[in-house]
Amino acid sequence: MRAALCQIDTILGNKDRNIIKINHHIDKAIFEQCQLAVFPELAVTGYGLRDLVYDVGIDSNSEIFNQLKEKSRKIDILLGYVEHDSGYFYNSAVYISDGEIVYNYRKNFLPDYGMFEEGRYFTAGDYVETINTKFGRVSVLICEDMFHISAQNVALKNNTDILIILSASPFWMDSSSIKPTLWHSVASNFARLSGSYVLFANRVGFEDGVGFFGGSFVMNPSGIIIKEAELFKEELIISEFDTNDIKRAKWAMPGLKNEVLDYDYR
Repeated sequence: MRAALCQIDTILGNKDRNIIKINHHIDKAIFEQCQLAVFPELAVTGYGLRDLVYDVGIDSNSEIFNQLKEKSRKIDILLGYVEHDSGYFYNSAVYISDGEIVYNYRKNFLPDYGMFEEGRYFTAGDYVETINTKFGRVSVLICEDMFHISAQNVALKNNTDILIILSASPFWMDSSSIKPTLWHSVASNFARLSGSYVLFANRVGFEDGVGFFGGSFVMNPSGIIIKEAELFKEELIISEFDTNDIKRAKWAMPGLKNEVLDYDYR
């Protein structure tokens, strides 16, 4: 499998300009003969939207995805956007393949602590789904979801081969180590226990003084990073990996042989 992680900056609230950039990176990924292009959380709109949420929300059938659908005949695409459905707004992601949207995921856990205000503007999703793709079974989580064992448990229960995390993760304190190291740790834990690849696509840039550090990576089922983007820099990184490693890792992980995912703790 050959995957492109598109670590981009976005213009807050400007869907048209952001879609132009997204299409540009998809074209680069196609030129590099990639089979999958992954973009960060809320790549279509930017992250710190607040009341702009109500202006930039679109449904999953929006014409803004038409060009991406055409390109998806050559490459699968996963990206984040603001979904508007029946008066509600969601922090969502679409998986586009073979000319159509095959999966729409809504972020389950909306942070509303510290600098985060997602709970004020978005409605939470209520499930984690795993889909069959050309590359195996893929689960999608969005940023905060990854820090909840319950979401990881569903991905594990669904026999995930590749876990993809879309993120708009900001930095604070020691920007060069604390947040990247935290992501490496939680991803490595899941990769090793589940025998899965983990793809982490994080954005870069600044919004109203909030900085996003990037550091996107591809991690193998042994918890080892095999490709990583730079910090604070727009970049498209390409990683080629053997999905047969997933089968070997799952066979080698003794705990998976007798895992009870619906264990009754009473």
